Amino acid sequence: MNTQAKRLYLLLALIPLLFLAAACGGGSAPLPPPPPPAKFSNASLAGQYAFSMTGSELCAGVGSLFTRAGSFTADGHGNITTGLEDINVCTGTATLQFTGGKYSIDGDGRGTLQLTNSTGTTNYSIVLSSTTSGLVAQTDVNVTASGSFQRQNPAAFLNAAIAGGYVFDFLGVDVNGSTVSPASYVGRFDSDGRGGVTNGLFDSNIGGTPSGQQLFPGGAFCQLDTNGAGTTFGRGTANIAGQSFAFYVVDASRLKFNGIGFPSALVGDAFAQQNIAFTAASITGGFAFLIGGSSPSGAISTAGRFTADGAGSLSSVVLDENNSGTITLLPNGTVTGMYTVDDNQFGGGSVTWTDTKSGTFSFVFYLISSSQAVFQEIDSAIISDGTFSAQTTTPISSTALAGDYVLGWNGAGSAEEDYVGQASLSSSGGLTGMTDFNQFSTGRQFFNVLLNGNLSLGGDGTQANDFTANLQTNPAATFHFTTYVVNQNTLFLVGVDTDRVIAGPLVRQP
Repeated sequence: MNTQAKRLYLLLALIPLLFLAAACGGGSAPLPPPPPPAKFSNASLAGQYAFSMTGSELCAGVGSLFTRAGSFTADGHGNITTGLEDINVCTGTATLQFTGGKYSIDGDGRGTLQLTNSTGTTNYSIVLSSTTSGLVAQTDVNVTASGSFQRQNPAAFLNAAIAGGYVFDFLGVDVNGSTVSPASYVGRFDSDGRGGVTNGLFDSNIGGTPSGQQLFPGGAFCQLDTNGAGTTFGRGTANIAGQSFAFYVVDASRLKFNGIGFPSALVGDAFAQQNIAFTAASITGGFAFLIGGSSPSGAISTAGRFTADGAGSLSSVVLDENNSGTITLLPNGTVTGMYTVDDNQFGGGSVTWTDTKSGTFSFVFYLISSSQAVFQEIDSAIISDGTFSAQTTTPISSTALAGDYVLGWNGAGSAEEDYVGQASLSSSGGLTGMTDFNQFSTGRQFFNVLLNGNLSLGGDGTQANDFTANLQTNPAATFHFTTYVVNQNTLFLVGVDTDRVIAGPLVRQP
């Protein structure tokens, strides 16, 4: 087997990237919920959108991780008029122009998307969280992937717009000879608005071996293309943390990166960093987190929350970890914790908490602002990353959470599963909606699957909450989650079933 075919599947729990059988039939099937009032249409998807995603493809009979990022233009009438993408697949990398495509958006924001280039047409299920952003899952046979897209601001398609500090999170695989290792990179850099990069810092975790904080190697840059792709599509190339990337500009506050250092493959985003001097006092109050990746056992995902006192101590640590079906819950014994913020005031730091029965959990982070950070676990051969976000300071009730949400869940049973959908939460915590999903292990795709469930809040809602989702497949499938509420618009979900690892967000629609 060649090196390209050996690239491993890796669970990627996304933020702010955040996933059985035939559809249910017969007279006993539940009636679908009444359609909600139409909020969306084809006109809701109009303009240029940057996207990125990662997933699994069948390559020489073996599941292989692949990544893609790009830009497409929607005309508001169901047509894709142009676009560009960079792909990193098992046979190599390529930059391909879109020559056409179609899309259709239903009233609840769910829809379909087709993108056509010289290699053919790829198919996706999408859901709009607003007219400016959404979630996507690829629905082709023997290929599945998930990711997100955001409307681009063409006024930012120039180097001068990419200026100031940025925090990044990249996840994928590192290939060194015949050795294929899961890999995570988190860090930050300053862009000078002319393509130059300074003050680059990063922490990598390759194959479970953390690097500790490192300086960028020489040759770092982040520059828009000069061949027309830069001004037309917002495309550029970069060397960040010693890795080669293509990137696409969303706006001055966000860049979407796709690794082009084949056969290694990385994908992720960079976010504009708040221009302040970060200290321990920058982290104060409650925070919820969601991370995902891989361990020696397979896929892993973890969600939880903690309270920081602004002076280096943590309390009220709660955690649900699903490590390939082995569930760890904290607190199990007595938990103590601490954090540090780097003296250089660039926003890097570390988090450690210890449970007297379950042991020590260690992480590094880079602050995007005083309310959000990228978050990387550095424990015992675990390669997992994601984000933590400041929790609301007010109690959460089912009534406050009632409304319409999009879901984007990524998971693994015997292989990758990607879900996108839309659902409504009632003031009593009941959930109804529909989802599409792609199951790589069977090569099957499922559309318009009825979804119902229930969210049961505990206490003031800021701690661990129980969530159940029932998919009306045949036979029906029930997923059990623990949910951590960030605020009235965002919930982090981590699956606690022993037969699969699944995680992702619920994000409110307008």
